[in-house]
Amino acid sequence: MSGRVIKKNNKKITVIVKKCLKIPIYKKRIFYYKKILAYDIFDECNFGDYVMIKKSRPLTKTIFWILSKVIEKIKII
Repeated sequence: MSGRVIKKNNKKITVIVKKCLKIPIYKKRIFYYKKILAYDIFDECNFGDYVMIKKSRPLTKTIFWILSKVIEKIKII
């Protein structure tokens, strides 16, 4: 699953994931977004980066995802 980092704490990140649902009767697509908390072990991503996350064992009460890799780094000018 991949998405954009919208919030960053110490080693926790919040990733927003865009999902698409197609309705065949009306021939329309509905996009909805979901916020997922993930754990960044090596503290390598920043705000705005496009990252890939994967499912893991429960790390805390709310964190069930872990950062797999950073796909695209944002350039800060």
